Amino acid sequence: MALTQGLQLPYGVQPVNPVPVDAWSGPYSAATAQDAIDAANAAITPAIRFQSMEVRLIISGVSHKYWYRDGVADTDLIEFSSGAGGGGGSGGLLTELVLNETPAGAIDGSNRVFSLADTPSSANTVMLWLNGQLLKQDSDYSVVSSTVTFLCDPPTNGDVLLSMYTKAVTVKQFAMNESVTFPLDAGITKIRVQNTPIPATSLMLFRNGQLLTQDLDYTLTGRDVAAVGWAIDPTEVYLATYSYTA
Repeated sequence: MALTQGLQLPYGVQPVNPVPVDAWSGPYSAATAQDAIDAANAAITPAIRFQSMEVRLIISGVSHKYWYRDGVADTDLIEFSSGAGGGGGSGGLLTELVLNETPAGAIDGSNRVFSLADTPSSANTVMLWLNGQLLKQDSDYSVVSSTVTFLCDPPTNGDVLLSMYTKAVTVKQFAMNESVTFPLDAGITKIRVQNTPIPATSLMLFRNGQLLTQDLDYTLTGRDVAAVGWAIDPTEVYLATYSYTA
């Protein structure tokens, strides 16, 4: 039987108004990572999402690739990292693995409710061991926010309860040897760094090369440094090193 010859096109096909095929992938723009994540989650309804779905975010003008890594909940949308599925990774990964944590709560044979130190980035990441035996989530226990509730017999005296889970973290930036400013409120009475140090204890302030001691040589309030027992002199050299969040 002879085959019917198909349609032959001498030229390619070009759309008149090319647009992204997957409009749900973004980009979603915002000044902060959380605002961009919220915008993406608001636009991409759970019915549209699927595990491993990729989403493009633009945060303060910088492009980032996110994905629904562990499921389709809002909290499952995290930044993609080439090391996310393997043995570590760094860069833009916005989750941190918490290992060998003992949940807070009385181990007395009657208490069924325990608390994790941090809220897991996704309940699916929580793993719980009782006396070295891995328990089954939704069968032996449930997880809501940072609360773990036993559905089976609770731990009793002498039992050992350990957990592992991921938690969301804020990626920090670092200022190294930053020049300070001298805000003129009523004369030069303080030094100001460009960003709020987080944590505050990360601030290393140098005066003419000498490292000063926080809460002894100076106090820190937000971005402002006040001297303790000495006068700020703008002719001296002050440099600051610290961590902060964008």
